Amino acid sequence: MDKNNMSRREAIRAMMLAGAGLAASSSLVAAPLKMAGLNPAQQKFTEPAKGDQVIHRTWKSLNGESISLLGMGCMRFPRKAGAGRRAPLDQEQINQMIDYALEHGINYFDTAPAYGDSERATGEALSKHKRESYFLATKMSSFSNADLTACKEMFARSLKNLRTTYFDYFLLHSISDMADFNHRFKDNGLLDWLLEQKKKGVIRHLGFSFHGSNEALRQLLALPYTWEFVQIQMNYVDWKDMPLEDSNEPCDSETLYKMLAEKNIPVVIMEPIRGGALANVSDGLKARIQQRFPQFTPAAAALTFASTPAAVMCTLSGMSNMQQLMENVYTFSHFKPMTAEDNAYMLEMARLYNANPHIPCTACRYCMPCPRGVEIPGVFGVYNALSDELMLPDPKNKKDKDFKEKKKAFLKRYATLAQGTDASNCVACNVCVPKCPQRIRIPDQMRKIHKLVKDLG
Repeated sequence: MDKNNMSRREAIRAMMLAGAGLAASSSLVAAPLKMAGLNPAQQKFTEPAKGDQVIHRTWKSLNGESISLLGMGCMRFPRKAGAGRRAPLDQEQINQMIDYALEHGINYFDTAPAYGDSERATGEALSKHKRESYFLATKMSSFSNADLTACKEMFARSLKNLRTTYFDYFLLHSISDMADFNHRFKDNGLLDWLLEQKKKGVIRHLGFSFHGSNEALRQLLALPYTWEFVQIQMNYVDWKDMPLEDSNEPCDSETLYKMLAEKNIPVVIMEPIRGGALANVSDGLKARIQQRFPQFTPAAAALTFASTPAAVMCTLSGMSNMQQLMENVYTFSHFKPMTAEDNAYMLEMARLYNANPHIPCTACRYCMPCPRGVEIPGVFGVYNALSDELMLPDPKNKKDKDFKEKKKAFLKRYATLAQGTDASNCVACNVCVPKCPQRIRIPDQMRKIHKLVKDLG
């Protein structure tokens, strides 16, 4: 999926409708890591003890329910090995992961019809456990067909797939603005029908998930409905600024969160690790994070930041294997909220993250040779090396006390490229683009790097 050619919202939906085939399969099982065949010396987190339980928060507005602060996002379940992204889900691993999650106190499971076969797999894994031992959340994914009859059929399929007679938490899926809300939920009579299901007890709590601007959320909250919870994207990088690729309207996690907290609406967090990006930060940023939080992996730091605010009901993590689940269980069974100073430090990490972007080039050289002689992996290698060292200069911020040092380091490193092989020789012929397994828009990145060099000159 080439997200560079999609709007942010389209990319999100395309990922969902593709069945979230993003997770690599794993051979891990619900046994201690040593029994799963991992080298203990390679572990980058502390294995949870058998009795460790993730922290819960209790919500008076939700009938006093005690909900695990860590929730299991069921979009990125493991798949069977050897068949690529379209491989069937690995039900055995999913069963083991959900057993382990429940054993360690996770009681909130979030899925959706748009997550491929997730509802069926989730329902099968949970079916051997007492229904009252967990909270089940799913959604009305009425993206392609908002016809009321089709939506009722989707609702019935969700009940069947999840092997349940009721939903604890039901969401209007991925609202972007009022036009979207009206088309998919209001004008077709669907919301009125869902409110009837709530009266019947088929839905216990009704809310929505949101991917839009600050103003759009403000308008939704002004409607004459009682939203019992709302799900938003929130992480330390998006806290101050969350650009919407299909909109120029302001959006940031801080404002979205505060609007909900002021109305005493419990908040469910999605994308606390930005789809995995904040678990795989550059070595330079990882070192900075661990200077202050030596006990944390980058993922643990991101999850703790997102889960610290008091109105957060549950932070979802789309765990794809047992190691990720175990790491998160440890983080949330030893959870301590961040201090104001910790939060400020993480926001500085967000500034460094945005100022030092990384191009996902693996130097596989499938893009080579370039008809114009550009040494594509070499150019990206210079850029990424400076980014990893947090040494990318920003021509728009020449007041940065380290700007001169960064400029000198970048230009010196860039000059090591052989004559005629740097980014200035790219003519955007696009021959390289379909060859790249990482789907990098190579000409766009070359243009960006060439402009940086010119601006520094």
